[in-house]
Amino acid sequence: MSARVWAALAVVAVLGVAGCSSTQTAKRVPPGGSLTATPAPLATAIKQAAKLGPAGMSTHVDLSLGLKVRNGEELARLMASGRTVTPAEYSSRFGPDPIKVQAALEILTAAGLEATWRPGSELIGAGGPAPVVAAVFAIDIEDYRLPGGATFYASVDTPKLAPVLAAVISSVNGLDSYRHERTYAVRPGGLTPTDVLAFYNLKPLRDAGLDGTGITVVLPEIDDLPNLTDLNKFAGEFGLPPYDPVLTLKRDTSWGTPEKAQGETTLDLEIIHQVAPAAKIVVYFSAPDFAHADRAFDQMVSDHLGSVISESLGACETDTPSGHRDQYASIQNRSAAQGMSHFVASGDGGAFTCGLTAAPATSFPATLPNVTAVGGTTVFESVQGVYFKETAWGGPLTESGSGGGASQFYAIPDFQKTVAQAAGHSLRQVPDVAADADPSTGFHIVFGGHEGQAGGTSAAAPLWAATVALIDQDLKRKGLRETGFANPAIYWMGANASRLPARPFHDVTGGNNLAFDAIPGWDFATGWGSMDGAALDAAWITYIKGGGA
Repeated sequence: MSARVWAALAVVAVLGVAGCSSTQTAKRVPPGGSLTATPAPLATAIKQAAKLGPAGMSTHVDLSLGLKVRNGEELARLMASGRTVTPAEYSSRFGPDPIKVQAALEILTAAGLEATWRPGSELIGAGGPAPVVAAVFAIDIEDYRLPGGATFYASVDTPKLAPVLAAVISSVNGLDSYRHERTYAVRPGGLTPTDVLAFYNLKPLRDAGLDGTGITVVLPEIDDLPNLTDLNKFAGEFGLPPYDPVLTLKRDTSWGTPEKAQGETTLDLEIIHQVAPAAKIVVYFSAPDFAHADRAFDQMVSDHLGSVISESLGACETDTPSGHRDQYASIQNRSAAQGMSHFVASGDGGAFTCGLTAAPATSFPATLPNVTAVGGTTVFESVQGVYFKETAWGGPLTESGSGGGASQFYAIPDFQKTVAQAAGHSLRQVPDVAADADPSTGFHIVFGGHEGQAGGTSAAAPLWAATVALIDQDLKRKGLRETGFANPAIYWMGANASRLPARPFHDVTGGNNLAFDAIPGWDFATGWGSMDGAALDAAWITYIKGGGA
């Protein structure tokens, strides 16, 4: 971690002791993702770059080829009904046609590409020299150099598929090396585990014996975790069990090499463990490019080692290539059909995920209709040191805040229509829920051997995932089904909050995310708000017992 980041950590700690307000600290805390500038869209980068000519044989291109599902209308009806199927049932009824896949593999390998497919997967992993890829898909792949010296390859052409390939391939992803997914975290002590349990009323669940036993949370990550030293130091500091018995790290050469440790994975794991210390945690590491990340995500859903997904990754929706969006959406459909809950950070650029010079925009995959997008808040303590209130996280001086707004691609889902905002133009609107994300009121972490404080919606997403791990444990204890896709229940709770014994959400009604105000009820800045853990658990039980989908 850079000296600049740890300097920010020290500043937050000193100001916290002095009792300064979040407004004062926000001036000095770097915003999520802004330690490096938000990357320009690919089209802009190409305009700014010098074209070096066609990419040669030394340029290796890795692709993920999305595969067509079978019985699409039946699958849509299944998902609309809220029913779920096992991975084996999904594969036999909806998975790609194995015979057509095998024919495609033969065409690709005969052309000189390496191509692999695992039964149950919805992707073919393919790769080879740029000229070979260009010939197979009838495109040009050019090399470019940016003014700062960085180089990348890209194709602006639409791939053309031979009939055998077109029969089973739905999308091609990986035709440029410029765009990468980004983590949504800020690293710059913060809320301790005791604070988190108290602020979000999770302690009653823990006191009732709920600790995540029997539940597994799975995470896609793009920055490495070289050892368990930081994690076990954190666990020991707060009286939590060690990580070794509950943590599994998954790697595969076909998923590429993750970035060096930056603290994102550490943050995710420390937040999950403090809320659900007995839950199993499985991490799937990939390179940050879309093609490799899709392969790891596909395998994560195929393995189905756990039913709760926590994801702190995303990219500007409008600059995310359609091949990646289509492949990811197809895999996520499989995840939802198999009863998995998926919590995704909504982004740390407020309503301007694509940059302040662009129009308000949102982050993919948070905009998918069948994930739960998690926004961010700023938390305020009372003079007694307990929870007082929250406002929407929005820092105009740091150009940061809770990601939120309307999708440009996905229609508004039925469960959201009752709270749709006119500014959403009948498109999917995010976030769905929120939790503490402002780095100036963030979470205590241990990273690189140092005590620190962290924020970002990538802290809020694992907090929600860990909370649902406790709820799933309680549901199973009571002989009920797990939460599965969470949004139908969440929106039912929001609409019926006044009739429930206790309100499951802290309704956030102050602040903004640089464009949209937090208002009573659902809003573009914080969704329904943050969780009241005990009330949320009770409401979920009521929802399922009442016949919720």
